Amino acid sequence: MDDIDGGRWMLDAPGKRLPDDLPMMSGNAAKQGAQYRLFDSSEIYDGYRLQNAKDLLRYVGHSVPLGDRMRVLAILEEQGPLPFGDCLRIIRETQPVAALASMILLGFVEVELDEALLGPETMVRRIRG
Repeated sequence: MDDIDGGRWMLDAPGKRLPDDLPMMSGNAAKQGAQYRLFDSSEIYDGYRLQNAKDLLRYVGHSVPLGDRMRVLAILEEQGPLPFGDCLRIIRETQPVAALASMILLGFVEVELDEALLGPETMVRRIRG
């Protein structure tokens, strides 16, 4: 992964067991100009992020019609962040949840994935490009 400061990372998300040779993993990352980070399993499996990611990923590849995308972005520009439920009412040309999920995945809008499961009260914010 490249972070916003230009740093390179090799991230490791453990399954049921940890990697056998952590120093070797760190060394291999360093050889490629990256830092190595092993996530604690609680960072992945505790909380809401993983379930929210799974819910959103169902909509990878969904096409959002230009009219729906423009309506959502324009209303967020005018009014600022809005609840997910209010954004769904704006979408007319396709399935509202699929369209909004796709816009999140494509980086047009963002939601907080860690606070709670995605729901009608989840705030949707426009991302400036």
